[in-house]
Amino acid sequence: MKACGELYALTWDQIDLEKNLIMVDRSYDANAKCTGSTKGRYWRTVPINDSLRKLVIDLKARGPSVEGNFVLPRSKDWDNGDQVVPLKNFLKSINVKKIKFHALRACFATQMLANGVPAPVVMKIGGWKKSSTMDIYLRLAGVDTKGATDSLQFVPDQISFGDNVISLQSKREELS
Repeated sequence: MKACGELYALTWDQIDLEKNLIMVDRSYDANAKCTGSTKGRYWRTVPINDSLRKLVIDLKARGPSVEGNFVLPRSKDWDNGDQVVPLKNFLKSINVKKIKFHALRACFATQMLANGVPAPVVMKIGGWKKSSTMDIYLRLAGVDTKGATDSLQFVPDQISFGDNVISLQSKREELS
């Protein structure tokens, strides 16, 4: 069970637009063809930002899906665990290089980390329990090393190169 399974299992009762939170407490397992607990076997909440809120409101305005209370439309590909097929087709239709579905999760984590969200908060929202997993995203985002070279001084401030620069043209003329 993965994040894509959590999205597929998402129902409207898990979304609280008053508190701007999504409760992630279940996941769809394409192999077993059923909904169960998340991979980590615990629930978590994901804050809804303004951009996501607009998308959720738009989805809600379209009315309930044919299948009932699900937030996202049902797809035969997704039912069979081939959620990447519609993603690849969509990316191809807008001339964007294909990516792996997991890359979306990595982008989610690295963008938050790069924007200054502390790693423990990103771990909590993303559902990661092991810091070794988060270390991968920290490395990708470059935030674990950000600013590390700021204290290094490659050229001392007091040196002025203006008087010491030799014109290559004048040197050539001297030698010829």
